[in-house]
Amino acid sequence: MENLDSLKDLWKNQGESKIRYSQDDIHKMVQQKSSSIVKWILIISLLEFILPNLIFLFTDFESTKIFYQEYGLSNTMIIYSAVHIVVIIAFIYVFYKNYRNISAESTVKILLENIIKTRRTVKYYIYYNLTIMGIIGLHMFYSVYNSLSFQQNLEAGTSMLMIWVISIVLLCLALLIFWLFYKILYGFFLRKLKRNYAALSNHDDL
Repeated sequence: MENLDSLKDLWKNQGESKIRYSQDDIHKMVQQKSSSIVKWILIISLLEFILPNLIFLFTDFESTKIFYQEYGLSNTMIIYSAVHIVVIIAFIYVFYKNYRNISAESTVKILLENIIKTRRTVKYYIYYNLTIMGIIGLHMFYSVYNSLSFQQNLEAGTSMLMIWVISIVLLCLALLIFWLFYKILYGFFLRKLKRNYAALSNHDDL
């Protein structure tokens, strides 16, 4: 962005310089920077999809399978997994489409619209991930706490209300950690896109 500001200053003061820059130069530079940002968002979303699945290959499948069977979660988790994979692939496709759109030659107005769409897509992506984690967490708590095996092993006098409160607090903390992670990771790119948007919005004032 510092390079962009420098180029804008040179354009304003080009009467004193032998090098002359046009508004198209500013437009192209913002376009290139925005394209690079969206490309990184696409790469990170791909890594976020691939790495957990690679890690899952080295986990204890049998223990996980037994746990799901014991609490009647086998079919539910298959459905959640299938839906999640489809939705994530759809988001990755949209990120790729946004990258192609921003990289393509376009007018300032269209580039502004594409930047807005990209920022909106990233926010939806974050909201989706947090929402699905919350839904799955609550569903697992409900299935486990209402199962016969859990009720039989529950110590006498144990308050189910307290168990639910602690579980929900822990789930909220986990979601907060993930939200902070997304805020730091994707927020960095969103702020850059916001600055690029601001630079293009003031295009006529360059």
